[in-house]
Amino acid sequence: MTKRKSDLDLSPVFIGIGDFVDKNTLEKSLNPLELFSLTARKALADTQIKNLHEHIDYVGTVRLSVDYPTATNQDSFGYKNISHSIANSLNIRAKEFVYTSMGGNAPQVLIEDAAKNILSGDINCALLNGGETLKTMIDILKSGENLDWYDDPKTRPREIGENELGFNEYEKNHKMDLPTNVYPLFAQALRKEQKKTADEHLRDCAHLFSKFSKIAADNPYSWFQTYRSPEDISEVSQSNRYVGYPYTKYLNSVIRVNMGSSLVLTSYGYAKQLGIPENKCIFLTGLSIANDVWNVSERPSLTDSPAIKFCISNAFNQSNTILEDYKYFDIYSCFPSAVQVAMKEIGINDDFERPLTVTGGLPYFGGPGNSYTIMSTSEMVRKLRSDPGKGLLTANSWFLTKHAAMTLSSSKPEERLSLEKSKSIQNEINSTKIKNLVEQANGDGKIDTYTIINGRKKLECAIIIGTLENGSRFLANSSDDQDLASILDKDLLDLPVKVEHKNNKNYFKLI
Repeated sequence: MTKRKSDLDLSPVFIGIGDFVDKNTLEKSLNPLELFSLTARKALADTQIKNLHEHIDYVGTVRLSVDYPTATNQDSFGYKNISHSIANSLNIRAKEFVYTSMGGNAPQVLIEDAAKNILSGDINCALLNGGETLKTMIDILKSGENLDWYDDPKTRPREIGENELGFNEYEKNHKMDLPTNVYPLFAQALRKEQKKTADEHLRDCAHLFSKFSKIAADNPYSWFQTYRSPEDISEVSQSNRYVGYPYTKYLNSVIRVNMGSSLVLTSYGYAKQLGIPENKCIFLTGLSIANDVWNVSERPSLTDSPAIKFCISNAFNQSNTILEDYKYFDIYSCFPSAVQVAMKEIGINDDFERPLTVTGGLPYFGGPGNSYTIMSTSEMVRKLRSDPGKGLLTANSWFLTKHAAMTLSSSKPEERLSLEKSKSIQNEINSTKIKNLVEQANGDGKIDTYTIINGRKKLECAIIIGTLENGSRFLANSSDDQDLASILDKDLLDLPVKVEHKNNKNYFKLI
């Protein structure tokens, strides 16, 4: 069936991108509103349409990482409607002001919302913003000064997405509430599955992420423009200590950055009406969002991600493509295990020749809170404009919890994008939650995966996920009298342990 011209005219396209990395001194550094206003101006200017601000009827912003419902300050340090304030700074009279949920997939939640409004004809042109000024914030607080970041709009934004915390009380009690503590648990589970030694696994991770750092070194928007060899990454030193074993510091995402991006999204038909050249239009051809079983402790597998698999498959179906069609990739890279699990679900092996990042990855390019993928989207648009083809991006939030896959193309798709969702897939994933998790564990068991947390000054504790003799899964921490240094270089996988529940926690000792 021949598609009507009007169908394709509603296809969402990116027509403007703007990025900024703020490495100024504290005195000259930007606050969030100043950063977003700057990147938004850059994105509008990139379209080369002088009065484009008059056409923007939707302004959306990715939630700042310090602004979440359980925080003491719930208004982004006083920003009650930062999307509206960005609009005011650019003389934009929009009708929609949007603010996302927490999470690394929040930019895709925002893009999906804007795209749906474009596809329905409710809006014509959207300005999307994301970034962080965490380095500036921390520096101000360390100096003893107070933050004076605020706005005073008359309206609140429409909030979208899921803000539920990525851990339950049981996990929090056992220190599974931080990414640096949880992603190493995935790493050890992957190592066990692959039957590799700890040294072999660390070398694999270092080799993988060294390739990322090489791309970051050549990217003018990177926070660290430094190439790190596999040996630099794997060798433990005073400047590269273990953080959550088996990950060294150079394998960890860096969130303390000042960087941001803005995007302009419209329809293909409206872009033609504005006079945007087709070679500046990058088409959104696929976008899928899904969650894995929410709590890590309740997942049937720590090395699989049904949600990533679904997101990739669905995005490929939407865009009528296969893996081999893609020239550029950006796989969410907060930690090696995030990349390795995604590779497994996408069907990418270790010999894959194409780079897996366009930015350089979160440990090297920089990981600006919830907003990394708005920057990877901007970079992907830049790549596809200069070298036409197709690009695939993935996103990940919390602990391989919330996911997204997005496909872009420099060429016009054969049919208009459809963003209809199927609740049955999410229900099917949720139904796989295990039923044999026990919170008060006592008795003998074995270690299924583990990490040892190394603070800035000392080894702090070990975290294990294990199985009791009766088949129940449990979480536990090392006992206070455990000599962690003596087990740091020992492979604990599958070792027998005795577990005791006391003072609202499970403690383990090696047998």
